[in-house]
Amino acid sequence: MDYLYDEGDRDIIFFGFIIGVVSFDREDAPYEKSEADRFNHALRLANFLISEGDFSPGKSIRQENGNFRKTLYEGGFEEFRQDLENLFDGGGIDNIDLVAGPWLIKNNIGKSAPTVPDSISELFG
Repeated sequence: MDYLYDEGDRDIIFFGFIIGVVSFDREDAPYEKSEADRFNHALRLANFLISEGDFSPGKSIRQENGNFRKTLYEGGFEEFRQDLENLFDGGGIDNIDLVAGPWLIKNNIGKSAPTVPDSISELFG
């Protein structure tokens, strides 16, 4: 969890990164999880980060000129979750719009990670 908070101090955290966090251990060995479990575990982790008030959900939107515009989800986690589920249903875990469109931005740069409840710790294994 400390790594996510440190990364959040530097940049936005794409949802694909969160999928990776719950998919592989520290030695890059894959956890034995289905695509659906990886997606759902990443969603639970994102919900925890947002519900703590430490991160806000957003997405990058491609504009006509090819540039990207960053915007926060006005509907908070619920809108974020619905968008993620639609993207997952439409293209699976490797859908580029799923892994590189939605992201989290840290609200308080420098804030340390909170104590992690067991319900979140169990996602890493």
